[in-house]
Amino acid sequence: MYETYEAIIALLKERGVPFTIHEHVPSHTVADAEERLLFPLDRLLKTIAFKAKAHGYVLAAVRGPDHIDYRKLAAACGKKRTDLVRLTPEEVAAVLGVEVGSVSPIALQQDVEILFDAQVPMHETVFCGIGRPDRTLEIDLMDLVQITQGRVLPLINDEA
Repeated sequence: MYETYEAIIALLKERGVPFTIHEHVPSHTVADAEERLLFPLDRLLKTIAFKAKAHGYVLAAVRGPDHIDYRKLAAACGKKRTDLVRLTPEEVAAVLGVEVGSVSPIALQQDVEILFDAQVPMHETVFCGIGRPDRTLEIDLMDLVQITQGRVLPLINDEA
């Protein structure tokens, strides 16, 4: 059931990336995390999965309370807004092998573009999904960007 979790742990160990796993009660939303967990919200990343209509997927990681600006996301991917569709919970399970709320910015699948919002604190550790709703990955953001080959760009709605 948690093959994705185990595979991400193995990948991090294989690459020699320092990290910490936090065990906790299951958390599926930012509201759950705010209520039940002790992670600082400005360093808690939520990762939202999208399908590009032509082909491929996009994982967008933003701070917990932030909202993605779909136009900025599309521009970051070099696509039109209408070319990106958010995955349903069933698609998240089928494509990524995890439940919504435990999506990791570390993709194990091919043809996945990883984007991080520029507002995420670059020189600090962040807390993010790792494939299980009862586990959270703590990792240096610079290491996370490097291991995912992700890009850091403005992705959020500035009017929040």
